[in-house]
Amino acid sequence: MSQKQEKIVKNQAMNQSTRAEIPIFLSARVPRSPTSKPMLARVAESMYWMSRYMERAEHVARITQVNFNMLMDLGEIAHSMQEKQWQAVLHILRLDQSPEAQALFASPDRNLGQHLTEFKTLNLLNKNSLLNCLTKARENARSIRESISAEMWETLNTLYWSLLSDDAKQRLEESPQQIFQSVIMGSMLFQGVSDQTLPHGQGWQFIQLAKYLERVDMTCRVIDTLFDVLRSNEATMEGPLKNIQWMAVLRCCSSIEAFRRRHVGDLDPQRLAAFLILDKESPRSIRYCIRAAQKAVAGIATAVHPQEIDPAERILGRLNSQLEYAETREFTGVGLKYVLKQILDNTAESASAIQRSYFLH
Repeated sequence: MSQKQEKIVKNQAMNQSTRAEIPIFLSARVPRSPTSKPMLARVAESMYWMSRYMERAEHVARITQVNFNMLMDLGEIAHSMQEKQWQAVLHILRLDQSPEAQALFASPDRNLGQHLTEFKTLNLLNKNSLLNCLTKARENARSIRESISAEMWETLNTLYWSLLSDDAKQRLEESPQQIFQSVIMGSMLFQGVSDQTLPHGQGWQFIQLAKYLERVDMTCRVIDTLFDVLRSNEATMEGPLKNIQWMAVLRCCSSIEAFRRRHVGDLDPQRLAAFLILDKESPRSIRYCIRAAQKAVAGIATAVHPQEIDPAERILGRLNSQLEYAETREFTGVGLKYVLKQILDNTAESASAIQRSYFLH
C-alpha cells in the first residue's frame, strides 16, 4: 500500500471515530425513555379510585361543615332560605335528584339540617355519603395492600372504622363538627403519608392525578352552584350577612386564608372567582390542580408509552394554556358559567381518556 493510500485509510478511520463521539443531544429529537415498567391495570385503577374517594370524602365533610356553620352564623333566617342552602349542597354533591334526599325535604319534621347531616354522613343509601366514600376507598386499598405502605393502610382503616363504631351516630348527633373535622384531617393525613412513604413512581402519580381531578371537579361545582344561590339572595341580604356567605364559598374550597393574604377589603365576587380559578400558587385553585394533574399524566406516560403524547395529557395541556391566558373580566355572569362548564367537560374527557389508556386492559 502506498503512502497516499495509507493516509486516505487513516483519515476515514478518524472521521468514523469522530462521528461516533458526537453527543446524542445534537440529534434532532430525543424521545422520552421509560423509567420503569408499566403497572398492572388493576393496580393502577385501584390506586386512582382509592385517591379519588378519599379526596371526595374530604370535600363532602368540608362542604357540609361549612354550610352547617354558616347557617348557625346567619341565625334565624327563613326556612325557605335554609332549604335553598341545603339544596345547593346536595346539588354540589350530585344528590339533589336522590329520592331519599327529596323525601327529607317533604317531611313535616322541621329539623332539616340534622337529618341531612346524617344522610350525608352515615347513610348507606347515599352513594356519596362519608361512610360510602371511605368504604370504597378502603376496598380499593385492600385489593392492593402489597402496593401501598403500611402507614397508608393504617390511616385509611382507622378513619373507616371510626365511622362504623357503635357510638358513631350518637357522636354525630352531639358533635357533628368533630366527625367532619376528623374526616377532613384524616384525608389530609392520608395524602401526606402517601407523599412521605410511597415511592414517587407510577402508583404515586396515579394518586396525585386522581386527587387533583377530583378537586377540580368539586371546586367547579362549588363555584357554579353557590354563586347562583348567593346572587339570588343579594337583594335581601345586608352587607355583613352577605360577606358571611361569600366567605363560606372560600371555606368550602379551603382557601379563605390564601385569599385574604392576596386581597384585602370587601369580598368582590369577580375577584373571588378569579382567585379560585386562576391563582397559580394556591394548591386549591383550579389552574394549580390542572397543571399538577397534567404533570402526573406526563409522568405516567413516560413509563408506559414514552414516544407518544398521552391523550389526557393533551387535553389537560390545552386547558392549562387557556387558563394561563384567561382574564378576570371573563368571570362575570354567563361568562363564569361558560368557563366552569368548559373546565368540567375537559376534566371529564381527560378522566375518560385515562380510563381507556390505562384501566381497560
